[in-house]
Amino acid sequence: MVYKPSGGDALVKSGRQEIYCFRGDEALYAAINTYLVDTTWVSRMSWRNDTDATQTVTYSYTTGLTVTKGNEITNGFSLGAEYKGASVKFDHQERVFATTETTEAMTVTINLNVAPRSLLIFYQRRYRFRNSIFFIIDAWGQDWNVGSWGGSDLSRKECEVEIMSDDYATLQAELDGTTTGTINVDTVGAVQDAGIARKRENCTKRCKSKLEVMGI
Repeated sequence: MVYKPSGGDALVKSGRQEIYCFRGDEALYAAINTYLVDTTWVSRMSWRNDTDATQTVTYSYTTGLTVTKGNEITNGFSLGAEYKGASVKFDHQERVFATTETTEAMTVTINLNVAPRSLLIFYQRRYRFRNSIFFIIDAWGQDWNVGSWGGSDLSRKECEVEIMSDDYATLQAELDGTTTGTINVDTVGAVQDAGIARKRENCTKRCKSKLEVMGI
């Protein structure tokens, strides 16, 4: 039911997301490294047909993204937008996430045929990700890493995200939930920092206020 990247959490996307930009003055960016943690086939519904005729069952399931840790980051920018159109490549296949899986939740209703004297179990695939985020301010004519209070260590935010995808499977037996499988995931390089840091107290007032509302 659960599949993890063979080498541990796999870096599958990296880049900058604009938090604000005032042309000719300053801009603040989130530098985001996105890691795939695991994929899980989640049991959502089961139906047993004890009759001698095929039965049709109507079932609705919902797709969408939830920030399960560090939701305060959404006070600065849409973390879900980072996943819109994003892709994950594993075991020689590519999975591209749609708007209805990332920024606009959707409920899908389907009809399922259940054979006579059989059990049907509906599974929906969940993807879990981890975001490691630091911040870059463009001010005073160059880019700076936003440092910590009193130091040059990067100010960071860790977030976790779950996507209930549009992938589903109907089976006649339960999946084995006692073991964890592995997948081979294609990885990318990490986003580059600015190479020089500025203490938090020496950043602009606008920058400090925005980071504060994001829980950083």
